Amino acid sequence: MADAAQPAHRAARLCIPADQARRRRGRSQDPAPRHRRDRRRGIGSGPDRRRPGGRRRPRRAGRLDGGRGAGDVVSSPSASVIVPTLGGQRLGRMLASLARQTVAHQTIVVDDGGPNGAVAGACAGLDGVEVVRMEGNVGYTRAVNRGVERADGDVVVLLNDDCVVEPQFVERIVAPIDPGAGLAMAAGVMRDWRDRSLIDSAGMELDATLLVFDYLNGEPVSLLDGPLADPIGPSGAAAAFDRATYLAAGGFDERLFAYWEDVDLVLRLRRMGLRCALAREAIGDHEHSATLGSGSPRKNYLMGYGRGYLLRKWRVLGARRLGPVLARETALCAGQLVVDGNLAGLRGRLRGYRDAEPLERYPSGLPSGGAIATLRRRLRRRRGLRTTAAPGRDAGRGVPAAPARLSTLAVFHVPGTSGPSRSLEAELRWLGARGPLITVVPGPGRVERELAEAGEVVELDYEALTAPADGVIGLIGLARRLLHDVRAFRGLIRARRPGLVLAVTSMLPAVPIAARLERVPVIVYCGELFERRAGRGAPLRALAASMLLGLTARLADGVIACSRAVADQFAGAPATVATVYPPIGDVYASGDGAGLRARFAIAPDAQLIASVGYLTEGRGQDLAVRAMPAILDLFPDARYLIAGEPFARPRDRAYRERLVALIDELGLGPSVILAGHVEPVADLYAGADVVVNPARVSESFGRVAFEAAVAGRPSVVTRVGATTELLRDGESALIVPPEDEAALAGAVVRLLDSPRLAERLATGAREVVDRELRPEHSLAGFQRAVAETLARRS
Repeated sequence: MADAAQPAHRAARLCIPADQARRRRGRSQDPAPRHRRDRRRGIGSGPDRRRPGGRRRPRRAGRLDGGRGAGDVVSSPSASVIVPTLGGQRLGRMLASLARQTVAHQTIVVDDGGPNGAVAGACAGLDGVEVVRMEGNVGYTRAVNRGVERADGDVVVLLNDDCVVEPQFVERIVAPIDPGAGLAMAAGVMRDWRDRSLIDSAGMELDATLLVFDYLNGEPVSLLDGPLADPIGPSGAAAAFDRATYLAAGGFDERLFAYWEDVDLVLRLRRMGLRCALAREAIGDHEHSATLGSGSPRKNYLMGYGRGYLLRKWRVLGARRLGPVLARETALCAGQLVVDGNLAGLRGRLRGYRDAEPLERYPSGLPSGGAIATLRRRLRRRRGLRTTAAPGRDAGRGVPAAPARLSTLAVFHVPGTSGPSRSLEAELRWLGARGPLITVVPGPGRVERELAEAGEVVELDYEALTAPADGVIGLIGLARRLLHDVRAFRGLIRARRPGLVLAVTSMLPAVPIAARLERVPVIVYCGELFERRAGRGAPLRALAASMLLGLTARLADGVIACSRAVADQFAGAPATVATVYPPIGDVYASGDGAGLRARFAIAPDAQLIASVGYLTEGRGQDLAVRAMPAILDLFPDARYLIAGEPFARPRDRAYRERLVALIDELGLGPSVILAGHVEPVADLYAGADVVVNPARVSESFGRVAFEAAVAGRPSVVTRVGATTELLRDGESALIVPPEDEAALAGAVVRLLDSPRLAERLATGAREVVDRELRPEHSLAGFQRAVAETLARRS
């Protein structure tokens, strides 16, 4: 009988020893032994399970993702996802992506001897996730086979724990499976973790010597929009198999610990007349070689063992193929010696060949030739992976390496927390690990405290440029300030002689001017999006913006833009311009919402609307204040909490005073809270019901909506600047026109009135975070930009 606290359609999380998993039957309502049920599925299945023409009847399974998937559950052949793992952070992010799938599925995590409790801890609290414990690190092949034996689904989906998949992945990779039509395998598409515009793998290709490489590796993702042939088989990192067929073929060969087992199984299935379909819409990201490390002796040995094992098992070394095999293996082992510095692959080949038995006949119908292209692809990817892992190398494929030692001068425009300071934490740590990091700030503040451990912090007298006062006098004052700051930065650069200067804003033109005069490479991290605004003084502001962009484009060696909209401002610039989206980490998922409400005396059941950001007219907090009366008409207990302080500029301090006056004028004193700086901001998101960003000027990125999504909170944003670059109205946020408090109020009311809509939007925005805004993606893009800039300068 189901626990009253747990719906009957959810499967409780189980931890099952491997020996019990092999003996345990499948669904409780089917008393037939496993082998009898297998004969009713897959090859040789009877007509009771098929539609006319041999197509399996789709079955609707109960939800096993705890109801957290995006969208409605769709009908499809039932799926069981098998994830072998040793535990670690990668497993958590993989399971998070599986929890958002659009199709019902069973998830089986096979603990292949991970640290005590690590795997069970990562799976704790996740509905529908079963953990099968192995007796130790018995290898990938045995772990997968035990998981498949335990599975209840018609189709088994194999995923590595170093992958993250999009919400429709399981639905799309299961769809082509139809063993009655000869399709017993499907290959998903894994994008390159370091450059998501490129394909890492879309299955496998083989040459005449059975040398394997990833299908479409290194090709642009856009290639998927055109006609493509199916691969020979799926890669084990993202594969789907008809379960009954998998078992009938014997599963993975357990004499292989890891690597090449997928090639062996694919060859056996193709010998049975079965084919693989390319599931081009089943997309994810793969952190290639994250488990053992690219080029490590352990990985090279295991891959060499599998290669030698298959050469003998499949009788590849015939008279006609001996020469080509020796040429390929010599080139591969020599390459490993040069690039990786070890001959473990050669030892593995010899041992694998010795342990194998010639059980299979050499397969027919394989492509001939292509050896040179094969080896070039493998070497190109190896270089890319090794440069990611090796100290002193850059993360990008084909990008020159940054110097092993690099001293950096990083200049911030404000002393307090800002978008750039939150976006560049990992990047500054990376720079600090390469050499001295000197952080320059215009005064004491949070940046100084947060970066003190990363290196030296220097206070200097300078100011970020702002819109000039009306008239020529304002421009003269701006020019004088610029000359003062140039002299200050030149003196600092001369004294410290950094190898790189990083300005974290384009509002400090004195930095690239000083760096250029001192002949030091300079990169500008641009988080500003300029626009022409009507009104008094607009021509001067437009002129100042144009001059600022022109100076940055001509003086900087490289520009890192936080969005495509920002990058477009530098079209045609001689500088290297790269778009690197800011990272959104998981820190926002662990806030103390109850504590925040208690701190500001907000009732637990009161509706809380929140905004985060500096108090400026451009941020538009006054628009949300004006929207509050309409919200209070329907939700009298609602509260609006404004987190943030004004910049230390007269006009922003005056804006705060006007905000206070507006709150008093509308009689909103009890309902609107000027909270000042709130730290940690995760508490604010956790305590809020809806997060608003009512900006009236162009947003260069708009990270607040994504931070809120990590905390599971929906957002209402205005359609300005780059907000719609990644967000979609009705899918990941509610997007309203700027300067329209009625539309803003209506959107907030919709979310307060519909928890289901709020959850759907938060889930949609979280999917964008997982797909586009992971910290590792941002760091890799930053590293590429630095390496390209320094290489171009040298």
